[in-house]
Amino acid sequence: MWKDKNGWEENLPPVLYLVCNKKPGILQFDFCDQWSIKLKIVSEEFLSLLQENGFIDKYDVATVKVVNKKNETLTDKKYYALRISHFDNDSFHFGKGITYQSDFQKKLGTCFTVYPDMKLKDCSIKQNFFVLDSVEYGDGIIFRERVLDKVLNLYKPEIYKLSDYSKLWIDEKFYPYGNEFMIVK
Repeated sequence: MWKDKNGWEENLPPVLYLVCNKKPGILQFDFCDQWSIKLKIVSEEFLSLLQENGFIDKYDVATVKVVNKKNETLTDKKYYALRISHFDNDSFHFGKGITYQSDFQKKLGTCFTVYPDMKLKDCSIKQNFFVLDSVEYGDGIIFRERVLDKVLNLYKPEIYKLSDYSKLWIDEKFYPYGNEFMIVK
């Protein structure tokens, strides 16, 4: 067990299953976020990249078996589920935010804020990957430009500059995968 701001959490079981509606051999990815259950599913290759770049001691980890409904293995790649236990919000100056509030959110009294000019407080730290505890940034991983080439070598990464991500987050349906803001090789 470990403790976070919400209290004590149970450790993940050693093995979790990701069940997909695919045929064996078809599925491939390096990063899949499941914000609703607070898990980031990463390939062995991506986990190694995270660890090599200072992203350690921040998560609980479990092996993930990727199968279909017939319990057939869908890929030879190894995957892991990460449940983040330490977030990096304190590592950033957020700057001026852009607040978004739909009519529905106005009724609820809620809103969302994105920060296009967010910057690291201490650029001398060795860590290159960061996770924030917020609805706006919780479904991704922020990384420094110096590891961009390595991240681009992963399978179909969806990468944006923080300034562009602000535009996309507010109207993500308008910007499908492969849009003009996406950074590609």
